[in-house]
Amino acid sequence: TASASGGTFTIGGAGADIWGSADAFRFAYRQLAADGTIVVRVATVQNVNAWTKAGVMIRQGLTAGSAHAAIYVSPSRGISFQRRPSSGALTVATTVTGAAPAYVKLARAGSVVTASTSNDGTTWKTVGQQTVSLSGAVWVGLAVSSHDVTQRATATFDHVTGTGW
Repeated sequence: TASASGGTFTIGGAGADIWGSADAFRFAYRQLAADGTIVVRVATVQNVNAWTKAGVMIRQGLTAGSAHAAIYVSPSRGISFQRRPSSGALTVATTVTGAAPAYVKLARAGSVVTASTSNDGTTWKTVGQQTVSLSGAVWVGLAVSSHDVTQRATATFDHVTGTGW
C-alpha cells in the first residue's frame, strides 16, 4: 500500500528483503532524469522483524536484481547504507547506530551515490559513498520491506524533499 496526505507518506510493504542479488519490497518512486537528491525523515517503522527496512532508494531499473543504492532505518539494526554496485551483484552494507525518527539522504552525482543521516535535518553525517552502475534516468523513491513474506510492515515518511519532489 502507498498513500500521501498533507506531506506525509505512508507505505506498507512485505517482501523477503532488499539484499543479496534480488529484492522483494514496496517502492513508491519517481523518475530522476539526471543528478539529484532525495531527503526524507523516516518518522516511524513498524517492528515486524529486526531487519524491516524503511528509507530512500535510487535504482537503475525496476527489476529485482537492479543496481541500486539506499539508506534505511530499521527497528533494531540501526541505519544502513546498502547498495548493489551492478545489476545482479551482491549487496554490501555500511551500518551506523540510529532509529526512527531519523532523516536520511541520498545524493547522486553521475554514478557516485552518497548516503547521509541526520537527527535534525540540518547537520548531516556521511554514512558512505559508492560508485554504482547508474546511467541516464533512474528511479528514486521510498522503499519498505518487512523482511517477512507473510507480514506487511508500515512506515511513515515526512519532510520529503529533493529533486522532483
